[in-house]
Amino acid sequence: MLGCGCPVILLLLIKFLDLSFVSSASSSSSSSSSSQNATLLRLSALTDDNYEDYTTEPQGPSTTNSEGPNNNCKYDLCVEHQQTCQELARVTGCRCPGLSSAFTPPSPPYLLDLIQQDGKGVVVRWCAPTSIVTHYIVRVKGSGKVEKVGESKRRAVLEDVEAGAYVCVEAVNKSGVSAKDEKSCAVFQPQNSDSGLALKLGIIGGVVGLILLLILALLLWRHKTRQISTARTETEGVL
Repeated sequence: MLGCGCPVILLLLIKFLDLSFVSSASSSSSSSSSSQNATLLRLSALTDDNYEDYTTEPQGPSTTNSEGPNNNCKYDLCVEHQQTCQELARVTGCRCPGLSSAFTPPSPPYLLDLIQQDGKGVVVRWCAPTSIVTHYIVRVKGSGKVEKVGESKRRAVLEDVEAGAYVCVEAVNKSGVSAKDEKSCAVFQPQNSDSGLALKLGIIGGVVGLILLLILALLLWRHKTRQISTARTETEGVL
């Protein structure tokens, strides 16, 4: 009986050892998988943080001024012939608004107005974008009129611009040209065209009326002179 029971006991022992080994291996694998997932989550969070850091727009040069972050540069984007904000920051330690990189095309400028000047064409005025700019191009769509001005300029004069012409201002740097949008373009509509025409017509009408009055006065004078002359002749004939 003992000889017959040994193989059965041996088989049961082997079965028990196999089950223990599988359970241990499964537990180890589950622990390893959980640890790996946690590591991947930490790496993903760290990567996201770094991505946000490197994709935020630059906020201008740093400053060591003791007045703190509210020490903004006194720089007007619409005023021409002034120091760049970067130059002011280097000299005074002030803070500039965020500028896009020199390796990306600039943002569109803001076209302020189109003003007609007698004998000098149309004056185009604009404000600079918060971008690094090397120069500006002012063009009239469909006419071939193009005016190129320097980075410090905020105005240009175009000759012989017709009413209804589409005028655009473009900012340029080494990476390209700004896109055209409704803020950087405008239709030229002379505001004083009707009043000027009315003034001219009024002047012409006044001159014509004055001439007519002079002619009428001359005719009346001649008529009166003839009457006096006729009366004298009749008087002399009676005598």
